[in-house]
Amino acid sequence: MKVLITSDLHIQSGIYTDIGIDYIDYLSEYCNEYGITDLIIAGDIFEKSSKINNDAFIPLFFKFMELKESGLNITIVLGNHDIYSVDNDSLVETFAVFGKVIKNFEQIKIGGRTIDFLPYTKDVDLVPSSGDILITHLSIADFSFDNKFHVSEKAGMPRKIFEGYNKVFTGHFHRPQTKGNIIYMGSPYQMNFGEIGQRKGFVVYDLEYDDWERVWYEQAPIYKKITVNNFQNEDVTNCFVQVEIKEKMDNYVQLKHILYEKGALIVSPKFLDSEEEITVNEETKLDMNSSVPVMVKEYILNSIEATGIDNKELVTIFDKVLASI
Repeated sequence: MKVLITSDLHIQSGIYTDIGIDYIDYLSEYCNEYGITDLIIAGDIFEKSSKINNDAFIPLFFKFMELKESGLNITIVLGNHDIYSVDNDSLVETFAVFGKVIKNFEQIKIGGRTIDFLPYTKDVDLVPSSGDILITHLSIADFSFDNKFHVSEKAGMPRKIFEGYNKVFTGHFHRPQTKGNIIYMGSPYQMNFGEIGQRKGFVVYDLEYDDWERVWYEQAPIYKKITVNNFQNEDVTNCFVQVEIKEKMDNYVQLKHILYEKGALIVSPKFLDSEEEITVNEETKLDMNSSVPVMVKEYILNSIEATGIDNKELVTIFDKVLASI
């Protein structure tokens, strides 16, 4: 018997609602084709627990209804982006009518195996010391958050506490990666320019043979950086595009329209200062148990160095932008 395990959909208003729904449709088709009856989502269905709009929630609600009617057994582990209180309260609990929502540690038998389920937590004491299979949503040391940031034990749980498990499947970090018995599924699609080049997908785990494989999902949009000089040679179909601009140009609007005609989804400029070099410390250790705004501010304060830039003032501006959202 096989189960499909995925995580970190981060569905939100706008284009990521469509991207997320398309992905779930793909999972449904895949499960039907390969006779898989159990779908497990290991956290972060939504992007922001305190700001879930109807245009994101309603399509997802009806999509889960379709999955249930198709015969899929659905298990959802709460991730940090799903939770809005210290009691692990979550709007995701409304999906309990279609499957099982894991709000606290729980053991469930699937295919003759006992699987431990644990929602997001920062408390090491809540992590069981041993078992067969653990499916969770945690920050674990010695793994990478994305293409740049490596997580230390100060920011993540030590790997050794999971040595008592046969296998650990976890969400939270978006980069697909494996070390020993710990498997990060990664997000199913790229979500920012820091994930350029990463292949994305999900995991299929064979409970009978204790074997697993990654399945790459190739249908989602990707992020791409291009320059003004080579845009004509770039395939930007189904891409979020960032145009690197070194010198002032008068026809950027025209360039933007051309890229949209070539199939780009969203086009944004990135202005490069050819005279002043900005140094970025890519070895900065971030606390992955913190919220995204806290991590961004930590990055601004500790990673960016340039003449004339006041990092504290940048953080103040960032706080004002957050307050206006």
